[in-house]
Amino acid sequence: MLGGLFSGTCSRAHRHGLTVIGAADMVSMVFRGAIPLSAATDEMRGRTQGVFTVVVAGGPRLADVLHGTAGSGFGARQAVAGGGLLVVVMPGLALAAPALRRYRV
Repeated sequence: MLGGLFSGTCSRAHRHGLTVIGAADMVSMVFRGAIPLSAATDEMRGRTQGVFTVVVAGGPRLADVLHGTAGSGFGARQAVAGGGLLVVVMPGLALAAPALRRYRV
């Protein structure tokens, strides 16, 4: 969430290497891949990986369509504000789902 709040400074960056952000994304990617595979049974691991691949490949495209539709329907400013509101609401959803908080490998 903080990354989203401070991402405006990236638009003024002259060098776009952003090593720290890339490293944080890499750590996030490892956890996103490891959690579903460690939680799945041996019999379901392949299916879980298949669904994960579809979500990773298709999720951003679906979000592109939704953002474009919201932008054309409500205006760009409202679409961006709505997306930001959803980002802020997500921690509340995590708090409302105790199983997410209790998850351990």
